[in-house]
Parts: sequence; C-alpha cells; structure tokens
Amino acid sequence: MRINSMRNKSKIIPLLLAAALAAGGPAVAANPGEKAPDFTGKSLGGKNIKLSELRGRVVLINFWGTWCAPCKEELPYFNSLYGKYRNVGLEILAVNVDKVRAQAAGMSGAMGLTFPVILDPAGDLFDLYRIRNMPTTFVVGKDGGIRYVHWGFGTSVDPPRYESEIRSLLKE
Repeated sequence: MRINSMRNKSKIIPLLLAAALAAGGPAVAANPGEKAPDFTGKSLGGKNIKLSELRGRVVLINFWGTWCAPCKEELPYFNSLYGKYRNVGLEILAVNVDKVRAQAAGMSGAMGLTFPVILDPAGDLFDLYRIRNMPTTFVVGKDGGIRYVHWGFGTSVDPPRYESEIRSLLKE
C-alpha cells in the first residue's frame, strides 16, 4: 500500500496503532516511570486492600500461582524481605491468580507468608497489569510510580537485585 499524502497517513497511523494493541499490546500495562494502576483487592484474610492507600510506602506487587515453580522459590524470599523491611516502609502484595481459594490459602499457609495475599480468581488484576509471564513482580516507589518490573525469578541474581532496589527506594 502506498500512502501519498499526510492526510492519508494521519488516518492510517491510528488504525495501525489500534491493531497492534488489539494483537496483544505491550508485555505489561504499566512500565517503569508510569503510575501503578490502582486497584482494590480482597485478601485471604477478608480485608479489602487498596493500592493507592499504601502511598508513602514502597510496594512490591507480585503475581503468582500455586502451580508456578519459580513462585514457590520467590515467595519465601519475599517473606524474609517483608520481615526485614516491613517496619521501615515496605509492603508486599502477593496477587494469587488461582481459581480456587483453598489452593492459595494452602500454599501461603504452608509457607507461613506474613504479607497480604490478594485473591484474583477472575483475573481482573492479572488483566489490569497485562501479565504475560509468571511470576511477574512490580516494585512501586513511595510516590505510586512503577520503578522496576521483574519477570521470573532467578535465585542467584534476583535476591540481591530486589534488596538493592528496595533499600534505595526506602531511602527516597
């Protein structure tokens, strides 16, 4: 197709952009430098947790499932981070995407998780953040802006990286 005029280009470009977004768009809905999409989620304990009410704290939002092997590795690590930095401004929200509440409750109980586990059986938060890989973790600064996004979990590289990022953000 040949486009000869600027007028035709101005009609075609929005159509191409819409087609690209419909085909899957970016890997996540939010990227570093953008505000984290706000949400309210119900925790395993029955409490409603609203992300925007955590402004002023560093928030790690982790999407996980009981069937995800790397999730099983990272959740105990996040639990230790939470114990270490909770009292100085760290919050962790673990968004579970399993359809059955008992699965999330069983695994989080067996691991002794002390941070809130938010249930997302319908996938609303999963869709809001446009998750494509499990696990996916967003590190949100005190201002509500996404500072880092992590896909997967590597036991040799990710723990020092997470701790460095969190320590840096807590100092801001």
